[in-house]
Amino acid sequence: MDRIYYFAYGSNLHPPRLAERVPSSRLHGLARLRGHRLVFHKRGGDGSGKCNVHSTGRHQDIVHGAVFSMARAEVRLLDRVEGVGHGYWRVARPLSVGGRPIRVFYYLAQADFIQEDLPPFDWYHALVLAGARGHRFPADYLHRIAAIATVRDPDAHRDRHHRRLLGYPRTGRSALPRKT
Repeated sequence: MDRIYYFAYGSNLHPPRLAERVPSSRLHGLARLRGHRLVFHKRGGDGSGKCNVHSTGRHQDIVHGAVFSMARAEVRLLDRVEGVGHGYWRVARPLSVGGRPIRVFYYLAQADFIQEDLPPFDWYHALVLAGARGHRFPADYLHRIAAIATVRDPDAHRDRHHRRLLGYPRTGRSALPRKT
């Protein structure tokens, strides 16, 4: 099977989320994207803030991510849900995974979809944080993610679906992981 490598840095860090979208996905390793920082400023189709990797050019700025392999034929599935050409561009570059260079792709927000003051829904934020915690990213990175302000999703069906991926019932804000 022909495989391709994907650098996940947002909600797709959470393996159940990515597996729902791309059944062939398998964790390959962890990687860091230097000269970038993680921001929640991409306007999603649901009107909330989504993750993006913002280029700073500063070597000390790092986005931590997980590299997944997947069937090349399934990339189109992920492109569709990520909105390639309608919110994100798919870009490719080499990253180091386990000390070895590997060519990966990731999604970068299109300029017309960036909105600085748009908070993420709490379930989306929880998916990002659960994935980052699960991959054991550094504590300071986890704290920066945890500090992001969120809002409740007004769509009860969508809210329930994503809470299911997290393993939580819809019992209110306290059902989400506590922010540290």
